[in-house]
Amino acid sequence: MKIKLNLQPQHYKGIRLQLIERGYGNRKAKRFTLNGTNQNVWIPNKHLQPDGTIIEGENIDYIFRKAQRQMGIAGYTQAIPGIKRKTVVTT
Repeated sequence: MKIKLNLQPQHYKGIRLQLIERGYGNRKAKRFTLNGTNQNVWIPNKHLQPDGTIIEGENIDYIFRKAQRQMGIAGYTQAIPGIKRKTVVTT
């Protein structure tokens, strides 16, 4: 029996995430887009329910700390406590 994935937008500390629909099979993580852009991060299944919903109370800050470039491109330039400092935009 195939599990129906949660493709609705989810939020973690103000970051908008949406699961990408694909065949994950036995993969150990699922891929999420950031803020509706084509920037993405992989979140390990240990932090997710079988349908791809982020488990309430999980601390996944480390995933976003490693994805600073993707966060900036996706439009997250403000400070997010525990994840990133404010990005100075120069023109």
